Amino acid sequence: MKTNKSFIFSFKDGNLQNPILSRVKKENEALWYALDKDKYGPRFGFDVFVMKSGVSDFTQDKLSQCKTNIGYENHIRTTNDRFSVTDYEVFKVVKKSI
Repeated sequence: MKTNKSFIFSFKDGNLQNPILSRVKKENEALWYALDKDKYGPRFGFDVFVMKSGVSDFTQDKLSQCKTNIGYENHIRTTNDRFSVTDYEVFKVVKKSI
């Protein structure tokens, strides 16, 4: 999905006072949806943030990963280790015409 308005963020170490925000740099690589929706959630950038699960539940196994910084401004994790996703939200912002 092509957009120049996308961003991802993370609360570093669960600290709400210290979020990491990363805006999309390469609009052609902003957001991807896998054909295998039982194993993959939305993918941001070219593997910047990949949500993956072998059991259709991102909280159950540690297969999600943030790998590279290509496509977005900042790395939202300090490690490339795999992890479980405890909560995520995806929003679509629609500009209201007057």
